[in-house]
Parts: sequence; C-alpha cells; structure tokens
Amino acid sequence: MKIRVLGAGFAGVRAALDLDRLLGGRGAEISVINRDRYHELITEVYRPAAGRDVKVLAVPLEDIFAGTSVEVVQGTVTDIRLRERQVVLDRERVLKFDRLVVALGSEPEYFAIPGLRENSLPLNSLNSAENIRRHIDAMLARAAGQQDPERRRALTTVVIAGAGLTGVELAGELADQRPALARRHGLQPEEIRIIAVEAAPDILPGFDQASIDAATNALVRKGVSLILGSPLQAVEPGAVVLADGNRVEARTIIWSGGVRANRLIEKCFTTRTRGRAVVNSYLQSVDEPSVYVVGDAALAINPRTGQPMPPTAQHAVQQGRLAAYNIWAELKGRPLRGYRARTAGTLATVGTDAGLARIGPVTLFGRFPVIVKDLNTWRYILSLGGPRLLLKVLWRHGRLRWARA
Repeated sequence: MKIRVLGAGFAGVRAALDLDRLLGGRGAEISVINRDRYHELITEVYRPAAGRDVKVLAVPLEDIFAGTSVEVVQGTVTDIRLRERQVVLDRERVLKFDRLVVALGSEPEYFAIPGLRENSLPLNSLNSAENIRRHIDAMLARAAGQQDPERRRALTTVVIAGAGLTGVELAGELADQRPALARRHGLQPEEIRIIAVEAAPDILPGFDQASIDAATNALVRKGVSLILGSPLQAVEPGAVVLADGNRVEARTIIWSGGVRANRLIEKCFTTRTRGRAVVNSYLQSVDEPSVYVVGDAALAINPRTGQPMPPTAQHAVQQGRLAAYNIWAELKGRPLRGYRARTAGTLATVGTDAGLARIGPVTLFGRFPVIVKDLNTWRYILSLGGPRLLLKVLWRHGRLRWARA
C-alpha cells in the first residue's frame, strides 16, 4: 500500500505523522514529497521580513520523521494523474500511489490588479521574507546617499498592501525595527514611513471590533499610517494607485492581501473559490475518493455554517489529522469521520510588545498574547516530535547563534 503525502506544510506533516502512527510498518509505505527538505513555520515569516532574528523558522524533515517509517522525497510536484494513480515530480519522475494526501498549500492571489504581480513583493515563504528584508535594506542604503527629497522619500517608504493578519503583524514588526534600520543606514527613524493599505473599512477583516480597535491603536501608536477602504486600482514600478485616484510613491511594495490554492490544484481537480479543490465531508476529492485534499488546497466546508474554512495553520493541522484517520479507517473497514471544524482561537502580534488573543469568548490584548504566541510555536514543535525534536531544534539554534557571534 503506497501512501503519498504531497507537501510538508502544516497539513502534510501532520497527516504523515498520523499515518505513520496508524499504519507505519504494517504493510504501508508512507512518503512525504516536498520541494525543500524542511518544514517552514509560515506563521513566523513576517518577523525575518522585518529584519528580526527569529529562534526557529524551519525544521528539517529528517528531524521530524526520525524514528518513523516515513520516507522524505525531495522534488517538485508537476502533475497528478488521477486515473493512472500517478504523481509526476520535476516533469520526469513518476511515482505510483494507492492513497494520496494533497497538501500543496497556497500562493499569492493577485485578483487581476494591473501590475500587482510584477511590481510587488509577496510574503508567503522564508525565501520571500529574505527577499523583502534584502530589498528594504537596499532601498534604505540608496536613500542614505540620495539628496533629492522626493526620491529619498520614495526610497524610505514601505507600503504593505493588505491589512489582514499577515499585513498587520508585518507592519507592527517593521515599525519596531525602524530605529535599528535607521541606525544601520544613517537615517532618522521618522524618515522610514510604513503605510498599510486595506480595501475593507477596517484592518483585520473578519475579526471582532474589540480586536480591530486594539490592533489599530497599537499600529497608530507605533507610527504606522493606515489607508482604509481604498482598494488598489493598479501597481506601477515604485507606486501604488488607489481606487479613489490617490497615488503613493514607494520603492518597497509588499503584497499580503490574499492567497489562492497552488495552481496545480486547478489543473488536476474540480475547483471553485480561489482554485481550491472541491472535497466531500470526509475531505475526499470529488474527482477520486482515494485522494484526500487538505489545508490551503482544499475547499473544506464548515458543516455548522456552510462556509469555506479560512486557510489557517490550525485548520490545516486538523484536516491533515482527519485525512490520515480516514485512510486508516478505509483500510480497516471502519466508518469514515466527517469534517468538524474547530477553532481553538486566534493569536497575533502587533510588534514585539503588543498582541491580541481571542480564545472562545475571551479577548486579550497587550504583552501576554506575544508570550503566548511564542510558547505556542514551541508547543507546536513539541507536538511534531516530542522532547527529542524540541531539544534538537533548541540545540541547533544555540549552535547557530554561537557560530554567528
């Protein structure tokens, strides 16, 4: 029985670990196929994008799956042949499967806004975070030697287009890093302008009003300018044009306004909203019941509301777990379980000293949510491999810091 898991994000890693626990070494060959040999903690990428040193951003897959029967296969999935039950890697290598878990994640959604793809920097991976950090440094270095006030102002302006969770966290983090950035490049902190643009009337669309107000106040206190209720009309090289006709000159334009499923999903499956694959209540593809689609790639419906689940880490983990259980149930002749969406809460930071936490009916603001979010990251690593993995990650990070020093 060949069980392939495509993608090593939150959903894929959890699915593979649970499959190993339920079926590993008992007649099943389980493999995880991923482009890179590490698991990215996407929820943390806004921090290095702002130039902050972060304790852990990626965990090697060999460490996560050490001591399990899961094989890690490095490669890029370029096709999924449902009828032949085949997966194609790098356009040439063909792997067969009996059961498949598709967790290929997402990519930026540009909503057909002219020039947005070509003239902005997306924030959706560790590589993209590094690109943003280097770009900001390069623009500020150029600004330090620029005498023309208008050009200098454009070089020191950062526009974050999209003030959802990622955009707000990036804006807050970047605001806190502004003094260090200014010192490094011989600028005044107030020269570095951070502008968050949001098409909705408020930041954090979908959040409760208390959270929106607290996050808004924190951003304003940190010197972030907010342009709300102003959709992007176009993005030009070095400028954003808003629907109301206003134009903001900026040499750094970061896009954090939405995601869609990996485009391979649209090629291989029946899809709907933002290219996400249509699945049944068991998370099986409507095109092939031996294939489960989970995480950002799946149009998983909340049975209580009838609405699609948002592409978040906690829901991806839940879906990965359910896919693994249902594959085990299939093979054991047990009834499958339907998807029941559960939201444990929401944690977000607005810089290094302010955050918000929404857990059930309770909403908290201030420093405490920042601590809780950091603890939640370590708790997540612990859930992947227990104390063994946590100690290994801490040891590796300690050695890297010592080597840098």
